[in-house]
Amino acid sequence: QYLSCNPLKSDCKERVGFSGRKFTYVSGDGVIRTMNSVFGYGGWGSEITMERLVYCEQDAKKRWVIGYLATVRIKILENNTSPGIPMFHEDCGSGEAIDSNKIHAHDKALKCAVTDAMKRAARHFGERLGNALYIKGNSIRNAPIDNKTALDRLEKEENKIMFGDQTQLKAQLEEQQQQQQQQQQQQQQQHLRKM
Repeated sequence: QYLSCNPLKSDCKERVGFSGRKFTYVSGDGVIRTMNSVFGYGGWGSEITMERLVYCEQDAKKRWVIGYLATVRIKILENNTSPGIPMFHEDCGSGEAIDSNKIHAHDKALKCAVTDAMKRAARHFGERLGNALYIKGNSIRNAPIDNKTALDRLEKEENKIMFGDQTQLKAQLEEQQQQQQQQQQQQQQQHLRKM
């Protein structure tokens, strides 16, 4: 259930995307904290399966502009999965950095790409790790502040799925009851007219 909840507000950050709109994401340290909480320290691991320098040039101000792509695999170790069935997810990420020092620019860009790939791979393990943020309306503004709130919201959402929207069902039931009462009244009136 823990991984089925939305991410906590403390694990989320917000930034402006390519389109100029703000979007919410789970921070790299938030992903690591959650993975450690769920699978334990040493119960999971990550490995960089690919890194590629895709851009390395100096801009007009003589700063280094560096871009990397990376692929990261997150693996849940066997003591946390069914025997003999390794569980892992892999995804890609990108990172860019600008710095007057070429080494610092490479360092920042590569770290950014690896962190991005790790977060994208982790989201496949559950809503809590960022997957919920792909659903319209979920953002840092309405993220739960603690685990109790997150679990309560999850229970309400699951009940809605299993049993429907109780408010809507109650309104439909009341409407049906009113219609039945009106029909009974009409039948009684017709019966009285016949007498």
